[in-house]
Amino acid sequence: MDSLADIRAVLAAAGQRIEHGALREDPHVFMDALWRQVYDPAPDDLQPYVWARLSDFSAQLGVRGDVAADRSPVRAPPEVFVRR
Repeated sequence: MDSLADIRAVLAAAGQRIEHGALREDPHVFMDALWRQVYDPAPDDLQPYVWARLSDFSAQLGVRGDVAADRSPVRAPPEVFVRR
């Protein structure tokens, strides 16, 4: 997952599934898999974009803050988002 086009395609498909209520799996499992599929292998310069989109998806699915930290579908933001 190293090109912006590939990342956008996967995120667009995920967004469609969320908007149309087409998730068959648990939202936590879906988001965990999406983080692993898109964010983890994304180049450093694209991680802020991916993080923001996945954070939005997590909010849409209502899976923010209601799970144990070790299962959280929302990961820490990339370093660029950390205020100093």
